[in-house]
Amino acid sequence: MIFKNVLIAIDDSSQASAALDLAIELAKAVGAALTIVHAMDPALVASAAVDTAAAATTMQMEIDELQDAGKELLDGAVARARAAGVEATPVLRDGAPAATILETARRSACDLIVIGTHGRHGIKRVFLGSCAEAVVRDSNIPVLVKRS
Repeated sequence: MIFKNVLIAIDDSSQASAALDLAIELAKAVGAALTIVHAMDPALVASAAVDTAAAATTMQMEIDELQDAGKELLDGAVARARAAGVEATPVLRDGAPAATILETARRSACDLIVIGTHGRHGIKRVFLGSCAEAVVRDSNIPVLVKRS
């Protein structure tokens, strides 16, 4: 199988950074383009808010900060890819990470997903969930998981 468009999902973790390096190396080797996605989960911010006007203003400020941080994260990732000679398209989307990654892969006609994993297991994984596991389970295209 020849990969033409590889999706790499990133956050601000060292695991995502290592997965980005792998995706860039792979894309360069096979001549693929990268779609770099960062999913913002506003539900995390909303769950901490109280139902008041002040909380709504605070929540919007926090969402704006998340968007700014996401844009900065994507700009850095795109710069890394382009410095390696790889075409890269940034995508910043709101939504639950796993579902957002899968939807972006579908919309962008990606033929491979690369994702880092924190390697949590046991009770930590039960309470914190596993985005990588959900992507692997629900994806209809190949998924390359980079464990750090």
